[in-house]
Formats: sequence, C-alpha cells, structure tokens
Amino acid sequence: MLTSISRRFLLSPSSHSPLPPLFYQILGSISPFHNSSVASTEVMASFHQLLRMKPRPSVIEFNKLLSALVRMKDFQSAILLSKQMESVRIKPNLYTFNILINCFSHLERLNCGFSILAKIFKLGLEPTIITFTTLINGLCMDGQVDDAVDLFDKISALGYQPNLYTYNVIVKGLSKIGNMYAAISLLKRMTERGCEPDVVTYTTIIDGLCKHNLVTEAFDIFMKLRSRGISPNVITYSSLIHGLCCISKWKKALVLLNDMLDRNVAPNVITYNSLIHGLCWSNNWKEAFMLFNRMLDTNVAPDVVTFNILVDELFKEGMIVKAECMVSMMIGRGIVPDVVTYSSLIDGYGLHGLMRKANKVFQVMAKKDCEPDVQTYSILINWFCKRKRIDAAVELLEEMLDKDGRVEDAKDLIAKLSTDGLQPNIYTFNIIIDGLSRGKSMDKAYRVFRKMEENGILPDNCSYNVIILGFLRHKDFSRASQLIHEMRDKGSLQIIENNDFLKLL
Repeated sequence: MLTSISRRFLLSPSSHSPLPPLFYQILGSISPFHNSSVASTEVMASFHQLLRMKPRPSVIEFNKLLSALVRMKDFQSAILLSKQMESVRIKPNLYTFNILINCFSHLERLNCGFSILAKIFKLGLEPTIITFTTLINGLCMDGQVDDAVDLFDKISALGYQPNLYTYNVIVKGLSKIGNMYAAISLLKRMTERGCEPDVVTYTTIIDGLCKHNLVTEAFDIFMKLRSRGISPNVITYSSLIHGLCCISKWKKALVLLNDMLDRNVAPNVITYNSLIHGLCWSNNWKEAFMLFNRMLDTNVAPDVVTFNILVDELFKEGMIVKAECMVSMMIGRGIVPDVVTYSSLIDGYGLHGLMRKANKVFQVMAKKDCEPDVQTYSILINWFCKRKRIDAAVELLEEMLDKDGRVEDAKDLIAKLSTDGLQPNIYTFNIIIDGLSRGKSMDKAYRVFRKMEENGILPDNCSYNVIILGFLRHKDFSRASQLIHEMRDKGSLQIIENNDFLKLL
C-alpha cells in the first residue's frame, strides 16, 4: 500500500461564508482541559447545534469539536460524531482522518486505523508524516514496536521526513521494551539527519536505562544532554534519582536533588518518593523523614505512595504509635489508604505479634471495599503460621479459594510460604487440590497432589477423597479407579459416601 504513494496532496483552503456569532459562543463554552462526561455531553450538543446552522460550517469547524473530545480522551464519542458527519455528507479531510486514526489507536483497534489509511488513499489524498506518526504511536502503545520500527523505516525510504515527535514516539517504544541499544542508535541517527533531540528524547532514554538498571549509561546521557545546552526538567532528574536510589546510590541522588534546586527545577512528589524510598531501603530513615518534612515545608503534597513508604519503615523501626499517627495524618489529608497501606499495617502488626490488630485491619479492608490481593493474604497467613495459628492460616487460604476461585493466587502463596521457610502442611495442600479440582484444572490438581510427597507430606484419606472426587466430576473414571487401588495398596480405604465413587469399588 505504501509504495503507491507518488504525489503530494495539497489541502486547498475551504471557502465558506462568515460564521455566525453563535458558533464562537459554542466553541467558547467548551473547556479544552475538562475531561468529564458533562463536557463530552456539551460537545455532542454543540455538534448538533452546528448541524442546524445555515449555512452549515465547514469540516474545519467540526474537526475542532472532534479535537476537543480527543483532549478529553472520549475517543468513542469522536468516532461516533465522525460517522454522523459522513451521514449528513460533511466531507472529511485529512485532519479528520488523522483524528480518527488517533482515536482507534488509543482504543487498541489498530485494524480500523489502517483501514482509515486505506480510505485516505482511496479518496486520492496523501497521508502526511503526522498520519504515519499517529499509526506508529498506535503500534507502540499496542506493544508492536518491531512493526512500528518497520513502518518508520518504510516511510523514511519513501521520502517522508520523520519529525521530532516521530523520533520521540519510536524512542519511547524501544525504551519501553528495553531495547536501549536501538534507542541510543536512533538518537545518533536523529542528529545525523538534522533533527535535533530535545529534552523529551533524552529523558525517555534516561528513564528507560534506569528502569533496566543501566544507571551509569543513563548518567552519561544526562551529561551529554547538558553538554548540548539542553536543560533537564523535573522528569529527567526524577528518573535519574530513582535509578540511583535503586542501586543504593542515595548520596549521589541527594547531590542531584541539590543540583535541581540550584537550577530552579522544583522537585515533585515522584522525586521525593524515590529519595524517601531509597533512604528507607538503605536504613537512613532519619534522612527520609527530614525529606518528608521538607516536602511539607515546600508545599509538595505527599501522596499515598509517600505515606505507604513511611508507614512501612516506622513499623520496621518498632515505632508503632508513630506509624498509626502517620496513617491518621494520611486520612486527615484526604488520602484514601490502598491495598499497599493495609498490607503494610498488617505486616507491621504481625511483626510485633499484634495478630488481633492485624486481623482487624484485614476485616476493615472489606468494609472499605478494598480487595486484598495475594500479597495481603500472604502476609497475614505468613504471620499466622509463624505464631503457630495454623487453623487461622488455613481459614484464610479457604477464603482465597472461595473468592472467585482464586486458585492460582493460593498456589503462588504456597510457593511463597515455602520460599520463606514456612512449610505448607497437609491441610494447605488439600485446600489447593480441592480448589483446582472444582474448576477445570484437574491436571494441575493431580500435579499438586503428587508434589505433596516431594515436600515430605504423605497424602491422607482426605487428600485421596478430594482428588478422586475431582476425577469423577470430570468423568475420568480410569484415573479415579487407579487412585482407589492406590489407596487400597497403602492400606487406607476410608472413602466418603458417593454413588459414583462406590461403583468403582
């Protein structure tokens, strides 16, 4: 399709009569930064007002409404309005099609985006670099970075000159999948082709390098950015600070923070969170709290992540009352605790043997509509096991399985308990086998059944009954019969009453 491009399309200016004052009143009433459903409804209403105008405004004015919807991220409504435009014979232009490709890309409907490209060709229009960049961005968002690079190379070969935004899109895609060598190569290619990288290009690469633990290389790129006279922004600094903290270079990170301040680049909550987390992780909790106070003094509002880091650290330091005060402060500032907050509280109380409080927090989660995840269950079950409360641990495991059949979560939990040196007992295995056999995972149930012995736990009558009943439910009478004979051979024949079961004896 791309090889059929042979000429440039010049969009001729439309000639139409002056627009009535009502049109400008309509557009003026729409806030470009408002992304609520109310604003979308206003745009839709404005669209229908434009349709009723005589003479009807040109497609350019309708495109402004489509653009407003895109700014609100209401892509579905933009597509709907474009269909209505065509139904009343408002001829779309290339800008309209670019908007639609963008909408389909964000909705992960790339096939529709490429169909729009085909329509552009069919109408005798020629796409611009903006059209292709929008498609490239859609491919990158969908994780099809190799296809995005392929399209980039094809359009370059056809004579299209990629702009800065095109390069930034590709660099972001490559960095996201960890292909940092290709991202840096593209950075060099940009310069060779006369397209100067900007702070976004450099920051994207620095962030990608840091996320893949290539912090030294990221620092080299940071110095290169400066040598080219480009001022790093808060995102550049925050990415590098986060990378340094992840490799315990918190002193160097603090130097970078001071450099930010010297250059009048104001740190944000992400900058402080990275530093506070790095300091806590390095057991420098006093410095972490000094930074927290600096945040408050400079009117940088801490978020749920900030409080979660500090609550966790306070518990580890045995400062239970201060940790509780921190949670109160968090709620007082209107910040809603999340699953990480609750999990930190449960872990903190468990660490200090306050199991009643830990369990109470777990119960509060349900009342606050905060669904515990596998980590939450793992923490509480872990502490119950360490406190020899096996009955409570098993009860929680059963609860996991009852909630939407969370068998995989339960299996992950068993693996974690084993890693932590807490040997799962026969009750744990029986619960998992029963959960798997009640679903569509009999093969997995059987593997867990056999894994019991690998863990030094011999299956009991309950284990056999659960797995045999599972095979009966799935009409696998052969394996059920084999297991019954295995029970006999081991001198164990306490079988539960079940008609299908008894027929095999």
